[in-house]
Amino acid sequence: MKLSFYLANPAGNLTIFVTTPVPPQDIAPIAARLLALPEYHAEQVAFQVSPQQGGAGRIQMMGGEFCGNATRSFGYLLSMLSPAHPQTVAVEISGAELPLTVEIDHKKGTCKTQMPLLAETKTVTYLGETFDVMIFDGIVHTIVPGQPRTEDFVRGLIAAVQQMAPSDAYGVMFLTAPDQLVPAVYVCDTHSLVWESSCGSGSIACATHLALPLPDGTYEYEFHQPGGIVEATVGIKNGKVILCQMGGPVAISPLMTADVAL
Repeated sequence: MKLSFYLANPAGNLTIFVTTPVPPQDIAPIAARLLALPEYHAEQVAFQVSPQQGGAGRIQMMGGEFCGNATRSFGYLLSMLSPAHPQTVAVEISGAELPLTVEIDHKKGTCKTQMPLLAETKTVTYLGETFDVMIFDGIVHTIVPGQPRTEDFVRGLIAAVQQMAPSDAYGVMFLTAPDQLVPAVYVCDTHSLVWESSCGSGSIACATHLALPLPDGTYEYEFHQPGGIVEATVGIKNGKVILCQMGGPVAISPLMTADVAL
């Protein structure tokens, strides 16, 4: 199957946007094959589909999960392809109930996106340690202070979280310092565990984790990750999250093609 796609680079979290129509049942196997292509070093795959809620465009992530970096990158791509180059674009994405507003600055090569608000917090105990679990639509993140641990630890912790919080995807965010983050993300449908170069929703999860104990206000964070810096903003009022936004630089390739066997 010949596919047309763009390759986006939001803070190193390389994302393939497939623009060729793909049957829903083929999304997961095609994504797995695209991720295996060594020349692209992609960490995730999104498929352009028809908007359902009046947005400028819609993407279906490879496992039906939510992704902040994909959201903002797709908004940037839609603006880039439009003759008017709008500064704001409404993006629909799997895992999010409503379209999200992406703000684009083409001169700076940056964009930021509105993010789904925190749905719930829980804690999980694994191997005698207790960790905070941040539950969002489409993805659940567990915050682990300190240096990255083994892949076996990550898989075991995710399995424990799955029992208490069903989701399409799970992240383990190693918060090595208040401004430094190493993300690992598991997508259920594709059975893929990736040590990502950056994670947008994980950045929001960490920002929320840090901001919730603080007085009411708006808090801005910059998380240095293996692939670059992601900016995260969280608003707190009466002990609840009322605003989530994340952003940073993004680069988009020219349109490319690849032959993928099913």
